[in-house]
Amino acid sequence: MMVVLSGMRPTGKLHLGHLVGVLENWKKLQEKYNCYFFIANFHALTDDPKIAFEVKNNTIEVVKDWLSVGIEPNKSTLFIQSKIKEHAELHLILSMLVSLSRLLRNPTYKEKIEELRKKGIETKINLKIDDEKIDEIIKSNVEFISKTFENENNLEKIKDQIYRKLKSDILGIIKETIESSIEIEETSINSEISYGFLGYPVLQSADILIYRANFVPIGQDQIPHLELTRELAKKFNSLFKEIFPIPEPLLTEFPKVLGIDGRKMSKSYNNAVYISDDSQTLKNKIKNYFTDPQKIRKNDPGRPDICPIYYLQKIFNSQEKEEIYKDCSLGKLGCVDCKMKLFNKLDKFLEPIREKRNLIKDDEVIDILNDGSNKAKLRAQETMNLIYNAMDFNF
Repeated sequence: MMVVLSGMRPTGKLHLGHLVGVLENWKKLQEKYNCYFFIANFHALTDDPKIAFEVKNNTIEVVKDWLSVGIEPNKSTLFIQSKIKEHAELHLILSMLVSLSRLLRNPTYKEKIEELRKKGIETKINLKIDDEKIDEIIKSNVEFISKTFENENNLEKIKDQIYRKLKSDILGIIKETIESSIEIEETSINSEISYGFLGYPVLQSADILIYRANFVPIGQDQIPHLELTRELAKKFNSLFKEIFPIPEPLLTEFPKVLGIDGRKMSKSYNNAVYISDDSQTLKNKIKNYFTDPQKIRKNDPGRPDICPIYYLQKIFNSQEKEEIYKDCSLGKLGCVDCKMKLFNKLDKFLEPIREKRNLIKDDEVIDILNDGSNKAKLRAQETMNLIYNAMDFNF
């Protein structure tokens, strides 16, 4: 049977974006393939090693969500990355097959550089605009105001002159600060990039190849991330022996799930609706959802295409979506009623999931992961044995 590999970093309870974007797909895949689903706890350390102290509890919460929505241990192998030392072992070997310049071209690395570049500019701005400079602006404007009062009797004209002077001074200092901050030395950025982060995609390749996976479920935008894995598999097969199948992307369309504030649903944005939210919490979150800002009153025509609530209606209330679209557009359906329609459907959908989740004990999760890790280890050891034979490393 063909092998599928996918994993998640342990960040805590999962939200609706994970449910409709990943877990619903996993449920289908486990019926057709030999699936390995893992907790990527090594990968969790790449942004901040201190996260290690949160990994155990977060892992339990993540796997409870997996189990509650129907990821079944008797159909899929659920395991923890760090329990399979062969991931790190293969990572070391693969790191010898990739150049530094190739890793520097990796999309994840480029994204991180851009993030640090912006962070560096913000830091310099904060440092440059200090109290001393602000005092100088205030003093100069106090003098300007004093002189103005001596020469003018028209209060409105005085206000306008003061406003223009302050605006000019403040914009001037901001412009100077930004211009001096645009060029951030690459060395200062690189000093914040860990060796582990740079090697992240190589470890990711090891995660896939150690199980000789045939498919990796990803979105279209993630294809460049898989390409390095394919390159490394081909290079090893060419140098030594054909051990690895060349993994193919199992392209998945991830539905757009917007959070309470209208941005992409994310724990970091604090805008998420969690799979495990109780009924009252769910209701409160739905009530607080952003909607079409132009639809202020019930009878105002709405624009469902830009409304985060309608995005969720299409997913969880598909039977009524056309009627909702029409009534909202014509001003027959108010936002409050629309939100309650969604809440009723979503609450009903999540109720059995919550009930199942509440019955899952921490010890049960740990047992499932230990059993799955033992099973995964057998496959990983088999792969490493093939690798060492191909490299003539078995003495």
